[in-house]
Amino acid sequence: MSTNEPVGVLKPFNHQNSRLEIDIVCDGGSSWIKVIARNAKALTLISQGRAEYGQKSVIDQANFYFTCAKNHPHMYKPPTIVFHFACGIEKPLANKLKNLGVIIEGKEIDAQGDDSGEITDNEMSLSESETTSRDSITNSNVCNLLNLNTHIQISDIKILNLDVSTLLGYVTNMTNGRVNYKYLETLLTRQAECERCRPLKHILDSLFQDKKLLVCQTAYDNFKSIVNLIGGPNEKNRTDELISRVTIVNDVPQGRVMQLCLGGKIKMRSRLIFASGENNKCITVSANEGFVRAARMQGVECVVFIHEPRSLSELKELNAERIES
Repeated sequence: MSTNEPVGVLKPFNHQNSRLEIDIVCDGGSSWIKVIARNAKALTLISQGRAEYGQKSVIDQANFYFTCAKNHPHMYKPPTIVFHFACGIEKPLANKLKNLGVIIEGKEIDAQGDDSGEITDNEMSLSESETTSRDSITNSNVCNLLNLNTHIQISDIKILNLDVSTLLGYVTNMTNGRVNYKYLETLLTRQAECERCRPLKHILDSLFQDKKLLVCQTAYDNFKSIVNLIGGPNEKNRTDELISRVTIVNDVPQGRVMQLCLGGKIKMRSRLIFASGENNKCITVSANEGFVRAARMQGVECVVFIHEPRSLSELKELNAERIES
């Protein structure tokens, strides 16, 4: 068995106060694979109800996978469900799974006669690994932190939702040719060092190309307030130019993101901004990595493009030391 773009192994997803562990999450997150090593005849008998009390058939498992997938969309679409049968699967059961929408991997074999005596107790029972991890449904709310995906494929989504951090990063002097400074503020100096190595404006311009740009009301109000307070004249001019290119939309305070518990990195402003992106089926562009990780810890995957932060710098140049390029 081979997979494309694997992003997780035994990755847990919260669902209905329980947890479902997916054997392999691949295709960048758009496919969930379950590996099943049981005897093909045993699978058929279990699906017919001839199993121990509480033992789930692959039909039961498929239904639970689909329900869970709907609550954990990737790029606003439920992940594709793939069942890989290492020891094969009988054709009638395979057809039932296909009718549910499951993609079948593994050899499909003709149904054998009803000679259940040939099936051992071990073959009829779940393997230890499947009972303890692969089909684990527990009360744990812990979600493993994987690396944030900052290079997502965006060809299918043509709308971007811009966070305050992105708006500031686009208009600051630092990303518009005024980068050779050592500031009194250590944070700004570090950002300038990063900017000289990895210019942000180029990244954002490439990302914005042929996309519709949305800014929710909360992001717009906060952005304008910050620029009016600490922005320089050139930064204010760039703000006016950028705002002329975007569409201001109302906040949409509903959906999965709005159910995140406030506290730590989960702030009301960020929650509203990311919720607006979710409800408009956008990719949210942001430097707020902390929010994305905190949301993941609460079981919510954000559709996001993460970039490095850049702060307004024009007025800070007055007390900064100019350095050689």
